[in-house]
Amino acid sequence: MQRKFKKEEGFLIPLFVFNAWMADIKTKINAWIEEYIGTGPIFLVDLQVTMGARRSLVTILVDTMEGVTIEECALMSRKLGHHIEEQAWIEEAYNLEVSSPGLDFPLTHGWQFEKNAGRKVKVWLKEGDPVVGELQGHTADAIQVLTEKTVKHRVVVAKEPSWFPLQTIDKIKVQVSFQ
Repeated sequence: MQRKFKKEEGFLIPLFVFNAWMADIKTKINAWIEEYIGTGPIFLVDLQVTMGARRSLVTILVDTMEGVTIEECALMSRKLGHHIEEQAWIEEAYNLEVSSPGLDFPLTHGWQFEKNAGRKVKVWLKEGDPVVGELQGHTADAIQVLTEKTVKHRVVVAKEPSWFPLQTIDKIKVQVSFQ
């Protein structure tokens, strides 16, 4: 049986200990972010803490209903970076990235569905072909899409919107149109 270890400062530590340490840091950072943003207008989209070859990487994606500004990201980055240093959560070198999710990041939260209502989306289902159409609405457990299909090089839009339960969806992304 081959054991898995992670090298840290010249020592090998069991991978399960390393993973627990990374999960603890992620929990602490997540709690700080939740306290920092409160009930809005900034929303946490994603938080990743990973270990690279030389340093840890903390990636935070935030957004607002109007779109997050560079200044908001920079301020959050400075405050969190200072707090990480002050609390000594990460003792080795690390990179901290705070940014907006961008158009290629999947929609995962109800407020993102509200923000992108009326926009063209592509819905990848867990079973079946992807669906393209206009995001029309959502509930806590489903989204409503006015689907469209291409028939003989023409786009045909459905007359009635379709509901897709969230548990049947793999991912949802906004489709950018340059027309």
